[in-house]
Amino acid sequence: MLTVQTIKEYAYSLGFDTVHITTAQEFPEAKRIIKDRIARGLMDGLPWFTAERADVSCHPDALLPDACSIIALGMVYLTEQPDMPEDGAPRGKISRYAWGDDYHDIIKPRLQQFAAWLQERARDEVGEELATRLFVDTGRMVDRAVAQRAGLGWYGKNTNILTKGWGSWLFLAEIVTNLPLPPDEPLKANCGSCEICLHACPTKALPNPYEVDTPRCISFLTIELRGSIPLELRPLMGNLIFGCDICQEVCPVNKVAERRLGLRPQGELIASAQILRRGKEFHPHPEFQPRPAVGSCPELIPLLSLTEEQFRERFRRSPIKRAKRRGLLRNVCVALGNIGDPQAVPALIGALHDEEALVRGHAAWALGRIGGEEAINALHEACAWEEDAEVQQEIRCALAIEASSKVCKSS
Repeated sequence: MLTVQTIKEYAYSLGFDTVHITTAQEFPEAKRIIKDRIARGLMDGLPWFTAERADVSCHPDALLPDACSIIALGMVYLTEQPDMPEDGAPRGKISRYAWGDDYHDIIKPRLQQFAAWLQERARDEVGEELATRLFVDTGRMVDRAVAQRAGLGWYGKNTNILTKGWGSWLFLAEIVTNLPLPPDEPLKANCGSCEICLHACPTKALPNPYEVDTPRCISFLTIELRGSIPLELRPLMGNLIFGCDICQEVCPVNKVAERRLGLRPQGELIASAQILRRGKEFHPHPEFQPRPAVGSCPELIPLLSLTEEQFRERFRRSPIKRAKRRGLLRNVCVALGNIGDPQAVPALIGALHDEEALVRGHAAWALGRIGGEEAINALHEACAWEEDAEVQQEIRCALAIEASSKVCKSS
């Protein structure tokens, strides 16, 4: 018989770690908040996130006519972190969610299998055709509002969904259906007076609880932004080259989740840990473990020599492909400039000749940050032949940065 229990058990059998159900009623508060943030410029840089989109995404029946229920699912991506090589090479940091395979490729087939099973059971037991609509962070679905109302988790002050047991280290997915199902109750948990995440953000992208100033968010800057990273934000980005986990790493709820999963402080998984999930031992999903070609802290200098073809091959099944080659190399230049290791200078000089103006400009900035005779000579030479106006401006700014640094050191 097709009951809530059988539905949830089947979801667990597909590898989902948590599953809850809510109604397909509208989300008026989510719509109000989204429109308010758009009006205040907090979502600038995301041109597809319009007020018109909110009108659709907050009305499940606009996504699926006669929608009755939403099945909210979560898949945990906490995995073992490899030891950091002690080779002295400058290294970047990648957001944990992107260490392994692209979660869309992992979750979508399971959602499709889930929907096919639901439809088959409905035909067999009720004799009706069941309608479904699937979402994995790509469609017009307010997934965090769904998760909150379904009792999967609560809305954290860093705008992530926090769960009891898993923290915010999980991917969200939804199935909207015309099958009427009894809903779960929302959680009464919240962040209380804790504001650690707000103060930890280096770019001050969390100006108020439950708000993200998107144009200042490092995840936006390293993934979604297609142009130049604002000069004033570059020094604040450290060695982050794809995404950012800072507001998650400092969260006390997430620290509890890491301890529950047997994680040591540096993120290494204790092999003997036995974590129960629905009465069974929990094993991290192997698909989300660091891929050899990606890792969690890749060496930066070799990345600057990647060709377009090499980039596509190396990150073929990785979320990192979203940044594109030009975006990733831009980020690598910023990280190298912040690390300040002179051994990166030859590679950055080579990047001054990259086919992408975006890469050339950020390479110039990094050279100005690192400084030294070799870097400055290369910048002066590039100034003589560079034809792109924006890159020319980057070179002039880089030379000014180096000159200012000299003044500071001599005073």
